[in-house]
Amino acid sequence: MKAQTTLHIPVSLEINEEHPAYQWAKQHSDSVNALGHIGTHIDCYTKVPQQNHYSTEAVIIDCSERMPNIEQITALALTGKSLVLYTANLEKNGYGNKDYGDLDTTLDTTVLDAILQQSPAFIVIDSYGIGAHGDEHIRFDKRCEEHGCFVIENVVLTKAMLTTLTALDIEFDKIAASTGKRCEVTAILT
Repeated sequence: MKAQTTLHIPVSLEINEEHPAYQWAKQHSDSVNALGHIGTHIDCYTKVPQQNHYSTEAVIIDCSERMPNIEQITALALTGKSLVLYTANLEKNGYGNKDYGDLDTTLDTTVLDAILQQSPAFIVIDSYGIGAHGDEHIRFDKRCEEHGCFVIENVVLTKAMLTTLTALDIEFDKIAASTGKRCEVTAILT
């Protein structure tokens, strides 16, 4: 019998000081908060997770053609797990450019409600978030927080990972000053 191989792959997006998103954040009137919201981060507007380290099973939905519908969500078991939404945005468009910002990766409100009814620990996405830019983005993140679920944005996922990704290891500094807290995410592939 062949032994099963497990790989641990860092999937956090690193942004250096030369990147336009970093430059934008540094110029922002609230640069400390803005810097927390670039690269891979967890949004924490009203509360933070109880711990700063989690290991969760991953449930993946391929959203590269369209965001999930209610039937896809109700068929899943999500309690305490990370729901991983693969949109292919980072893989196809890169980070922080016009094409990246223009791709619609928003969830329908009824789909978000169905997700939250199942009590996942995290919603993880390879894009800027699960709500439209601006007020809806923050409103959706706050709805998740009310249900003990937190959104992790800009995770570097590839189509090739989808069939072997089984879990995520998530670490962040929960006392960081920004509402966007830098996040180190490791994909566990089997």
